[in-house]
Amino acid sequence: DMSSCSGWSAMDGVDTDYVARADVVLVFPCKPSPMVRGAGDVHITREVSGLRPPTDSERHRMEAWQIKRRCTMAALSEAGLIVMPFYSRSGDKVFVKAAADEQLLSQVAETSKHKLELKSQYLSGFAEYKSDYVGRRELNYSDRRMCSHLYKVHSEHEDGVHTDEEKDPENARLRSRPLVPPSIFRTSDRIRLIDHIVRSVDHDCAGIDIGQLVRDGELLDYFPLHENRKLAALDKDWFNAFAFPLHETRKLTAVDKVRNYFGERVAMYFLFVSHLIHWLVPPAVLGVIFLMLDLLFSNGSSDNVFVLPLCAGACAWSATFGHFWRRTAAFHALRWGTLHVVKAAEPVRPEFWGDIGVNPVTCRVERHYPWRERIWKVLFSNAVISVCLVALLCSISVLLALRHAFALAGGGRLPFQIINAVLVDIMNGIFRRIAKRLTDLENHRAQSEYTYHLIAKTVVFKFVNCYASLFYIAFFKEHSELFKMPMRCASDDCLSDLASQLAVFLIVRLAMQNFVELVVPYLLVWYRNVVDGHSLHSHSFLKAAAAVDFDLSKAEKEYEREEHNWCEEMDEMLILFGYSSMFLVACPWVPLLALISSLVQCFLDQKKLVLLVRRPFPTLAANNEPWDTAFDIMGGLAVVTNSALTVFATKTFDGWSTRQRVFLFIALEHLAVVLRLVVAAIWPSMPPVVREMKQRQDSIAHRHLELGGADERADIDILAGPLGSDSVPAPFVHDSPTMGEELEPW
Repeated sequence: DMSSCSGWSAMDGVDTDYVARADVVLVFPCKPSPMVRGAGDVHITREVSGLRPPTDSERHRMEAWQIKRRCTMAALSEAGLIVMPFYSRSGDKVFVKAAADEQLLSQVAETSKHKLELKSQYLSGFAEYKSDYVGRRELNYSDRRMCSHLYKVHSEHEDGVHTDEEKDPENARLRSRPLVPPSIFRTSDRIRLIDHIVRSVDHDCAGIDIGQLVRDGELLDYFPLHENRKLAALDKDWFNAFAFPLHETRKLTAVDKVRNYFGERVAMYFLFVSHLIHWLVPPAVLGVIFLMLDLLFSNGSSDNVFVLPLCAGACAWSATFGHFWRRTAAFHALRWGTLHVVKAAEPVRPEFWGDIGVNPVTCRVERHYPWRERIWKVLFSNAVISVCLVALLCSISVLLALRHAFALAGGGRLPFQIINAVLVDIMNGIFRRIAKRLTDLENHRAQSEYTYHLIAKTVVFKFVNCYASLFYIAFFKEHSELFKMPMRCASDDCLSDLASQLAVFLIVRLAMQNFVELVVPYLLVWYRNVVDGHSLHSHSFLKAAAAVDFDLSKAEKEYEREEHNWCEEMDEMLILFGYSSMFLVACPWVPLLALISSLVQCFLDQKKLVLLVRRPFPTLAANNEPWDTAFDIMGGLAVVTNSALTVFATKTFDGWSTRQRVFLFIALEHLAVVLRLVVAAIWPSMPPVVREMKQRQDSIAHRHLELGGADERADIDILAGPLGSDSVPAPFVHDSPTMGEELEPW
């Protein structure tokens, strides 16, 4: 099965995007150890290679791997894919790159009802791909259906990729790399369709059970390949594409590059980060103003007459943040064709195990794990989480008591504040591993179920870990006892004590974030190159972090990378949002630190996505659920926390009775709820203009795809809509020949 391996291995070192662009790669084992002689080592003499012959068990395993590998490659070839196998440098793996031509992609897109973007003349909607049908002669071609001209043609110029002559006409290389020809399929469309060919059991598909192969050890990995030129274009324009993709209200081209390459899920994450950055700017500016007023009138303490308007602004900001994000997500989901995306049946996770049975939905043989067995493991997970939370609260109490005793001895509070912040980050990392082990033990079938249960565990633990000490300082520390020691806030001002601890949390978190995201990958690569006898000539952290052995093929380099996990990034943003919103009354300047941290987080996430991790499979997404709900809950908690801080933790209302304070607290909360309802009534989360445009897009797509373009001229009157252009050219049947396409005769 490896008769052409040497040829493909030689081609892998050069740019073959235009010749045969490989989009995905499957990694198979071929021998248990690099020191074992295998089928690919027959041309190497025993004395030169130093390889030992395999044992009987190793030989049987290698033969079984070879049979499965040949069957899989045959299924891929029969499905129409271009298969390009080659041995790894160590010889213990076989990399099989898979590619598809335009004709195969068109056939699969039509059978799988894959939706593609229409041209701007048809409101840039999305519709199922349908090929042209010339009609039947006996009907005088009255049933003719011409659809190919409806779909938008994408080129690499849209993603910022240019030829060498275009980038530097005077000093262009003699042999420049040509661009990939324009196509109606974006790069993410190609990967989705090839993945469908590989996994699906439909007619003319390979029907490979990736999860079963991985679980049985017959397949090591399966992932899409990067495209270096598009990555370089994204990296060059990272600020517009990742941090501020919303700066152009009309074109919005920067974020489309992220979406075209990585898919809607990744693009939605960076859109959310951009939304958060934009929303942090006003409270950051106002926070600096309030800080200056605090310095002028109360020596820097937030416990003054400005606390009530500050609380009102904090509650309004926290209550409406998530709502306006949903509006932004709805607008982009419409542009990307995911507004009403139907959730497809998920494949079985490779780690899922159970008894073999027939799936009643797909009628396919799959593994099944009964719920009555999983419930005990879920209960065990909850018990472990409860024990961890109790242990965490006890450790926080001991740390706070030691901090108080150390401060009374004249040692100050800052050292223990730093220790507390460092321990918070360490405990978050430890529990992330515990939560993953517990969720693995629960044995969930689908990836979405696994993700939801993992998120539930980590969010609960991290909420207690990150905010327990802050809540204690704000509401319980003053005039209380801890381990029979009387506790008092620093300078008898709990808001200032809270502000100092929160500042240390954010600064330490920012420093550790830079260390973990940037320095650690550099140190690992430096150590690896020292061990392998190489040296890094670059002094750039990011270039060094992306550097790997030069004698490895592109697929092998990406195989060594880690998988991208967008849930961890969303988890970090949720913690940051809680820091910036829940204690605004005590720390009006915290949005400024959160803004800086968000920019740094966006920069590091972009660099990690481009340079350090594998390319994720593109996933359709209309929002960031379940994280959007988590941010809504966090916003509601911020309203409660800021209202409670204003009423019960400040000295502004010391002359009020307890009943009056409770009434004021309830009034502030209800005002925030009323504000949210009023905002939702005036600006719905699903804007009417988006709903209307979706209906127009569906109407035009139905008219041209199902009715053969009847009354095409009537479309001109409805094309100029709220989201469309005021002057739209009339639809045309065929593209201009200058687009590189030949017109077919009627």
